[in-house]
Amino acid sequence: MTHFVSKSDTPVSEKDLWRTPLSLFNSLDNEFDFKLDVCADHDNALCGKFFSIENSALENSWATLGAAFMNPPYSMTKEFLGEAARQASEHGVTVVALVNANTDTKWFADAAKTANEIRLISGRISFVSSSGGAASGNTKGQCIIIWRGKCKSPCLITMVDRSELCK
Repeated sequence: MTHFVSKSDTPVSEKDLWRTPLSLFNSLDNEFDFKLDVCADHDNALCGKFFSIENSALENSWATLGAAFMNPPYSMTKEFLGEAARQASEHGVTVVALVNANTDTKWFADAAKTANEIRLISGRISFVSSSGGAASGNTKGQCIIIWRGKCKSPCLITMVDRSELCK
């Protein structure tokens, strides 16, 4: 049996708590005008409206709340991306997800089948730790997956430079 050895020094209890850098969020917010943060809490919500663990985005409608941003917990990427695709298809919600660029996973392939756009980010993102400081040791590349409501255009995959996103 082969065991996966993580290159990350981040404690397992904190891996799901990495926050989106404000500069990256602001860049995307300028484009999409977010009204909803799908994966947040009272301390780190990036929008006035947000779903938390207590008020789960996986159990509620996102309709009529406006464009949604999400940086899902890594341990639940598949579930949140599936829900993003459903909310976009059924309710016309525009959803923008910041996730690891794990192109070898089933969830990534599924997202590419339902999303309108995937932007692979050149360079690694410096996330913010749950305590507010820099989260060091990001060992993965990221991408932005976009569902534009009920738009049926095929998925366009592009590359965007991190320095352009994180100004």
